[in-house]
Amino acid sequence: MSKVWITGTAGMMGSHLMEMLEAEGHDVLGTYFNPTMDLCELDGHAIEQVDVTDWCSVYDSLARFRPDKIFHLAAQSYPTVSWDRPAETMMINVVGTINVFEAVRRLDLYPRIVVACSSAEYGAVGEDEVPVREDRELKPLHPYGVSKVGQDLLAYQYNQSYAMDTIRARIFNCTGTRKTSDAISDWTRRVVKLENDPTQSALKVGNLDTRRAIVDVRDLNRALMALAESGQSGEAYNVSGDTAYLMRDVLDTILDNSLREDIEVCQDPALMRPTDEKVIWGDTTRLKADTGWRQSIPISETISDMLEYWRRKDAPRLRDLASRPSTLAA
Repeated sequence: MSKVWITGTAGMMGSHLMEMLEAEGHDVLGTYFNPTMDLCELDGHAIEQVDVTDWCSVYDSLARFRPDKIFHLAAQSYPTVSWDRPAETMMINVVGTINVFEAVRRLDLYPRIVVACSSAEYGAVGEDEVPVREDRELKPLHPYGVSKVGQDLLAYQYNQSYAMDTIRARIFNCTGTRKTSDAISDWTRRVVKLENDPTQSALKVGNLDTRRAIVDVRDLNRALMALAESGQSGEAYNVSGDTAYLMRDVLDTILDNSLREDIEVCQDPALMRPTDEKVIWGDTTRLKADTGWRQSIPISETISDMLEYWRRKDAPRLRDLASRPSTLAA
Protein backbone atom coordinates (compact mmCIF):
# COMPACT_ATOMS: atom_id res chain seq x y z
CA MET A 1 0.00 0.00 0.00
CA SER A 2 1.02 3.61 -0.61
CA LYS A 3 2.10 6.45 1.63
CA VAL A 4 -0.32 9.28 0.81
CA TRP A 5 0.05 12.97 1.70
CA ILE A 6 -3.08 15.14 1.40
CA THR A 7 -3.35 18.92 1.61
CA GLY A 8 -6.69 20.45 2.56
CA THR A 9 -7.75 17.51 4.73
CA ALA A 10 -10.00 19.63 6.97
CA GLY A 11 -12.46 20.23 4.14
CA MET A 12 -15.27 18.11 2.75
CA MET A 13 -13.29 16.52 -0.06
CA GLY A 14 -10.03 15.95 1.81
CA SER A 15 -11.60 14.51 4.95
CA HIS A 16 -13.64 11.95 3.03
CA LEU A 17 -10.65 11.12 0.83
CA MET A 18 -8.47 10.43 3.87
CA GLU A 19 -11.10 8.08 5.31
CA MET A 20 -11.53 6.24 1.99
CA LEU A 21 -7.78 5.78 1.52
CA GLU A 22 -7.31 4.59 5.11
CA ALA A 23 -10.13 2.09 4.62
CA GLU A 24 -8.11 0.63 1.73
CA GLY A 25 -5.09 0.23 3.98
CA HIS A 26 -2.97 3.17 2.85
CA ASP A 27 -0.69 5.08 5.22
CA VAL A 28 -2.20 8.57 5.08
CA LEU A 29 -1.01 11.88 6.51
CA GLY A 30 -3.57 14.65 6.20
CA THR A 31 -2.57 18.30 6.40
CA TYR A 32 -4.74 21.32 7.06
CA PHE A 33 -4.53 25.01 7.87
CA ASN A 34 -7.86 26.85 7.84
CA PRO A 35 -10.51 24.16 8.49
CA THR A 36 -13.94 24.47 6.88
CA MET A 37 -15.30 21.65 9.05
CA ASP A 38 -15.25 20.60 12.69
CA LEU A 39 -11.80 19.14 13.40
CA CYS A 40 -13.38 16.87 16.00
CA GLU A 41 -14.67 14.79 13.09
CA LEU A 42 -11.03 13.95 12.29
CA ASP A 43 -10.20 12.63 15.76
CA GLY A 44 -8.16 9.45 15.51
CA HIS A 45 -6.71 10.29 12.10
CA ALA A 46 -3.10 11.28 11.38
CA ILE A 47 -3.29 15.01 10.66
CA GLU A 48 -0.92 17.94 11.07
CA GLN A 49 -1.05 21.66 10.44
CA VAL A 50 0.76 22.71 7.27
CA ASP A 51 0.48 26.14 5.66
CA VAL A 52 0.99 25.66 1.91
CA THR A 53 1.98 29.33 1.57
CA ASP A 54 4.91 28.69 3.96
CA TRP A 55 7.73 26.98 2.07
CA CYS A 56 9.38 25.61 5.23
CA SER A 57 6.09 24.18 6.51
CA VAL A 58 5.52 22.27 3.27
CA TYR A 59 9.14 21.15 2.89
CA ASP A 60 9.45 19.90 6.46
CA SER A 61 6.25 17.86 6.32
CA LEU A 62 7.19 16.24 3.00
CA ALA A 63 10.75 15.59 4.16
CA ARG A 64 9.48 13.69 7.20
CA PHE A 65 6.74 11.69 5.46
CA ARG A 66 8.18 11.13 1.94
CA PRO A 67 4.94 10.06 0.24
CA ASP A 68 4.35 7.87 -2.80
CA LYS A 69 1.21 9.82 -3.73
CA ILE A 70 0.06 13.39 -3.13
CA PHE A 71 -3.46 14.79 -3.41
CA HIS A 72 -3.14 18.58 -3.46
CA LEU A 73 -6.58 19.87 -2.45
CA ALA A 74 -5.73 22.89 -0.28
CA ALA A 75 -7.17 26.09 -1.72
CA GLN A 76 -9.09 29.29 -1.19
CA SER A 77 -12.08 27.78 -2.96
CA TYR A 78 -14.79 30.46 -2.95
CA PRO A 79 -15.17 32.65 -6.07
CA THR A 80 -17.03 35.33 -4.07
CA VAL A 81 -14.16 35.57 -1.57
CA SER A 82 -11.66 35.86 -4.42
CA TRP A 83 -13.21 39.17 -5.52
CA ASP A 84 -12.56 40.64 -2.05
CA ARG A 85 -9.21 38.92 -1.46
CA PRO A 86 -7.61 38.27 -4.86
CA ALA A 87 -4.02 38.43 -3.63
CA GLU A 88 -4.72 35.95 -0.84
CA THR A 89 -6.47 33.66 -3.31
CA MET A 90 -3.46 33.73 -5.63
CA MET A 91 -1.04 33.20 -2.75
CA ILE A 92 -2.82 30.11 -1.43
CA ASN A 93 -3.74 28.54 -4.76
CA VAL A 94 -0.79 29.44 -6.99
CA VAL A 95 2.14 29.99 -4.63
CA GLY A 96 0.91 27.11 -2.47
CA THR A 97 1.06 24.82 -5.51
CA ILE A 98 4.55 26.04 -6.40
CA ASN A 99 5.69 25.31 -2.84
CA VAL A 100 4.40 21.73 -3.05
CA PHE A 101 6.05 21.14 -6.43
CA GLU A 102 9.34 22.76 -5.44
CA ALA A 103 9.54 20.80 -2.19
CA VAL A 104 8.94 17.57 -4.10
CA ARG A 105 11.59 18.51 -6.66
CA ARG A 106 14.28 19.55 -4.17
CA LEU A 107 13.70 16.50 -1.99
CA ASP A 108 14.14 14.22 -5.00
CA LEU A 109 10.74 12.65 -4.40
CA TYR A 110 8.88 10.96 -7.23
CA PRO A 111 5.23 10.72 -6.15
CA ARG A 112 2.20 10.85 -8.39
CA ILE A 113 0.53 14.23 -7.67
CA VAL A 114 -3.19 14.72 -8.28
CA VAL A 115 -4.00 18.44 -8.29
CA ALA A 116 -7.57 19.57 -7.58
CA CYS A 117 -8.30 22.05 -10.37
CA SER A 118 -11.73 23.47 -11.21
CA SER A 119 -14.46 23.84 -13.81
CA ALA A 120 -14.18 27.58 -13.07
CA GLU A 121 -11.19 27.57 -15.41
CA TYR A 122 -13.53 27.34 -18.41
CA GLY A 123 -15.51 30.48 -17.54
CA ALA A 124 -18.84 31.10 -19.26
CA VAL A 125 -19.73 28.09 -21.40
CA GLY A 126 -22.52 28.26 -23.95
CA GLU A 127 -25.30 25.69 -23.83
CA ASP A 128 -24.13 24.49 -27.24
CA GLU A 129 -20.72 23.64 -25.67
CA VAL A 130 -21.91 21.38 -22.84
CA PRO A 131 -20.91 18.96 -21.63
CA VAL A 132 -17.67 20.91 -21.95
CA ARG A 133 -14.53 19.02 -23.02
CA GLU A 134 -11.00 19.39 -21.66
CA ASP A 135 -9.74 20.92 -24.91
CA ARG A 136 -12.07 23.91 -24.63
CA GLU A 137 -10.23 27.26 -24.20
CA LEU A 138 -9.80 28.40 -20.59
CA LYS A 139 -11.49 31.79 -20.00
CA PRO A 140 -11.96 32.27 -16.23
CA LEU A 141 -14.25 35.06 -15.08
CA HIS A 142 -13.02 35.74 -11.53
CA PRO A 143 -9.76 35.66 -9.56
CA TYR A 144 -10.55 32.20 -8.20
CA GLY A 145 -10.89 30.83 -11.74
CA VAL A 146 -7.63 32.52 -12.75
CA SER A 147 -5.87 30.99 -9.74
CA LYS A 148 -7.11 27.54 -10.74
CA VAL A 149 -5.80 28.03 -14.27
CA GLY A 150 -2.49 28.89 -12.62
CA GLN A 151 -2.52 25.62 -10.63
CA ASP A 152 -3.51 23.67 -13.73
CA LEU A 153 -0.77 25.10 -15.93
CA LEU A 154 1.85 24.77 -13.20
CA ALA A 155 1.04 21.07 -12.99
CA TYR A 156 1.47 20.83 -16.76
CA GLN A 157 4.68 22.90 -16.74
CA TYR A 158 6.34 20.86 -13.96
CA ASN A 159 5.37 17.69 -15.81
CA GLN A 160 6.98 18.95 -19.00
CA SER A 161 9.99 20.66 -17.43
CA TYR A 162 10.92 18.19 -14.70
CA ALA A 163 9.01 15.01 -15.66
CA MET A 164 7.00 15.45 -12.45
CA ASP A 165 4.17 12.91 -12.38
CA THR A 166 1.17 15.25 -12.21
CA ILE A 167 -2.53 14.79 -12.95
CA ARG A 168 -4.92 17.73 -13.35
CA ALA A 169 -8.46 17.01 -12.10
CA ARG A 170 -10.90 19.72 -13.20
CA ILE A 171 -13.65 19.31 -10.64
CA PHE A 172 -17.24 20.38 -11.33
CA ASN A 173 -20.05 20.80 -8.79
CA CYS A 174 -19.49 18.39 -5.92
CA THR A 175 -21.35 18.11 -2.64
CA GLY A 176 -21.91 15.84 0.33
CA THR A 177 -21.71 15.72 4.10
CA ARG A 178 -19.34 18.30 5.66
CA LYS A 179 -19.81 20.61 2.67
CA THR A 180 -20.40 24.30 3.37
CA SER A 181 -21.20 27.29 1.18
CA ASP A 182 -22.84 25.67 -1.80
CA ALA A 183 -26.55 25.68 -2.65
CA ILE A 184 -27.32 22.11 -1.60
CA SER A 185 -25.46 22.25 1.72
CA ASP A 186 -27.07 25.61 2.46
CA TRP A 187 -30.57 24.41 1.60
CA THR A 188 -30.28 21.14 3.51
CA ARG A 189 -28.95 22.86 6.61
CA ARG A 190 -31.63 25.56 6.56
CA VAL A 191 -34.38 22.98 5.99
CA VAL A 192 -33.16 21.11 9.10
CA LYS A 193 -33.23 24.38 11.05
CA LEU A 194 -36.82 24.91 9.93
CA GLU A 195 -37.67 21.37 11.01
CA ASN A 196 -36.65 22.43 14.53
CA ASP A 197 -38.30 25.85 14.51
CA PRO A 198 -42.08 25.72 14.03
CA THR A 199 -42.28 29.53 14.27
CA GLN A 200 -40.54 29.90 10.89
CA SER A 201 -41.49 28.44 7.50
CA ALA A 202 -39.76 30.57 4.83
CA LEU A 203 -36.79 29.28 2.84
CA LYS A 204 -35.17 32.13 0.92
CA VAL A 205 -33.46 31.17 -2.34
CA GLY A 206 -31.79 32.72 -5.35
CA ASN A 207 -31.94 31.64 -8.99
CA LEU A 208 -33.52 28.19 -9.37
CA ASP A 209 -33.44 28.07 -13.17
CA THR A 210 -29.78 27.11 -13.61
CA ARG A 211 -28.62 23.58 -14.33
CA ARG A 212 -25.72 21.91 -12.56
CA ALA A 213 -24.09 18.51 -13.02
CA ILE A 214 -23.60 17.38 -9.43
CA VAL A 215 -21.39 14.57 -8.17
CA ASP A 216 -21.33 13.10 -4.67
CA VAL A 217 -18.03 13.62 -2.81
CA ARG A 218 -17.58 9.86 -2.52
CA ASP A 219 -17.87 9.40 -6.28
CA LEU A 220 -15.55 12.36 -6.78
CA ASN A 221 -12.92 10.87 -4.49
CA ARG A 222 -13.19 7.51 -6.23
CA ALA A 223 -12.36 9.41 -9.43
CA LEU A 224 -9.32 11.06 -7.81
CA MET A 225 -8.13 7.72 -6.48
CA ALA A 226 -8.63 6.12 -9.91
CA LEU A 227 -6.63 8.93 -11.53
CA ALA A 228 -3.83 8.35 -9.04
CA GLU A 229 -3.72 4.74 -10.18
CA SER A 230 -4.29 4.90 -13.94
CA GLY A 231 -4.51 8.48 -15.19
CA GLN A 232 -2.08 9.60 -17.89
CA SER A 233 0.78 11.66 -16.48
CA GLY A 234 0.45 15.37 -17.31
CA GLU A 235 -3.12 15.03 -18.56
CA ALA A 236 -6.19 17.07 -17.59
CA TYR A 237 -9.43 15.31 -16.67
CA ASN A 238 -12.93 16.62 -16.05
CA VAL A 239 -14.61 15.14 -12.98
CA SER A 240 -18.33 15.83 -13.28
CA GLY A 241 -21.73 14.35 -12.69
CA ASP A 242 -23.43 12.74 -15.68
CA THR A 243 -26.67 14.73 -15.45
CA ALA A 244 -27.20 18.50 -15.40
CA TYR A 245 -30.02 18.96 -12.88
CA LEU A 246 -32.35 21.95 -12.83
CA MET A 247 -31.72 23.45 -9.39
CA ARG A 248 -35.45 23.90 -8.89
CA ASP A 249 -35.80 20.11 -9.10
CA VAL A 250 -32.91 19.61 -6.68
CA LEU A 251 -34.65 21.84 -4.14
CA ASP A 252 -37.91 19.91 -4.63
CA THR A 253 -36.05 16.69 -3.78
CA ILE A 254 -34.74 18.27 -0.58
CA LEU A 255 -38.22 19.42 0.41
CA ASP A 256 -39.68 16.00 -0.40
CA ASN A 257 -37.22 14.54 2.13
CA SER A 258 -37.95 17.13 4.81
CA LEU A 259 -39.83 16.30 8.01
CA ARG A 260 -42.03 19.35 7.36
CA GLU A 261 -44.58 19.80 4.60
CA ASP A 262 -45.28 23.51 5.03
CA ILE A 263 -41.92 25.06 4.09
CA GLU A 264 -42.50 28.05 1.82
CA VAL A 265 -39.90 28.80 -0.87
CA CYS A 266 -39.36 32.54 -1.35
CA GLN A 267 -37.07 34.01 -4.00
CA ASP A 268 -34.85 36.71 -2.47
CA PRO A 269 -33.46 39.38 -4.85
CA ALA A 270 -30.45 39.72 -2.55
CA LEU A 271 -29.48 36.12 -3.36
CA MET A 272 -29.63 36.63 -7.13
CA ARG A 273 -26.18 36.89 -8.73
CA PRO A 274 -25.58 39.49 -11.45
CA THR A 275 -23.99 36.74 -13.57
CA ASP A 276 -24.89 33.10 -13.11
CA GLU A 277 -23.90 30.39 -15.57
CA LYS A 278 -27.01 28.79 -17.05
CA VAL A 279 -25.42 25.35 -17.08
CA ILE A 280 -22.23 23.83 -15.63
CA TRP A 281 -21.55 20.32 -16.89
CA GLY A 282 -18.36 18.52 -17.86
CA ASP A 283 -17.65 15.77 -20.36
CA THR A 284 -16.06 12.81 -18.54
CA THR A 285 -15.32 10.62 -21.58
CA ARG A 286 -11.54 10.86 -21.02
CA LEU A 287 -11.83 10.03 -17.31
CA LYS A 288 -14.01 6.99 -17.98
CA ALA A 289 -11.83 5.72 -20.82
CA ASP A 290 -8.58 5.93 -18.87
CA THR A 291 -9.79 4.78 -15.43
CA GLY A 292 -13.10 2.96 -15.85
CA TRP A 293 -14.71 5.36 -13.35
CA ARG A 294 -18.50 5.64 -13.29
CA GLN A 295 -20.78 7.80 -11.18
CA SER A 296 -22.74 5.51 -8.85
CA ILE A 297 -24.43 7.56 -6.11
CA PRO A 298 -27.79 9.14 -7.09
CA ILE A 299 -28.48 12.70 -6.03
CA SER A 300 -31.43 11.52 -3.92
CA GLU A 301 -29.01 9.51 -1.74
CA THR A 302 -26.61 12.45 -1.43
CA ILE A 303 -29.44 14.73 -0.30
CA SER A 304 -30.77 12.19 2.19
CA ASP A 305 -27.30 11.76 3.70
CA MET A 306 -26.78 15.52 3.96
CA LEU A 307 -30.11 16.06 5.72
CA GLU A 308 -29.29 13.31 8.22
CA TYR A 309 -25.82 14.81 8.75
CA TRP A 310 -27.24 18.21 9.68
CA ARG A 311 -29.86 16.60 11.91
CA ARG A 312 -27.10 14.82 13.84
CA LYS A 313 -24.99 17.99 14.02
CA ASP A 314 -27.91 20.09 15.28
CA ALA A 315 -29.23 17.52 17.78
CA PRO A 316 -26.68 18.25 20.59
CA ARG A 317 -27.27 21.99 20.28
CA LEU A 318 -31.03 21.54 20.46
CA ARG A 319 -30.74 19.24 23.49
CA ASP A 320 -28.54 21.85 25.17
CA LEU A 321 -31.08 24.60 24.54
CA ALA A 322 -33.92 22.42 25.81
CA SER A 323 -32.03 21.64 29.04
CA ARG A 324 -31.38 25.26 29.97
CA PRO A 325 -33.62 26.69 32.69
CA SER A 326 -36.30 29.08 31.54
CA THR A 327 -35.63 32.78 32.05
CA LEU A 328 -39.35 33.60 31.97
CA ALA A 329 -40.97 34.70 35.21
CA ALA A 330 -43.40 32.19 36.71
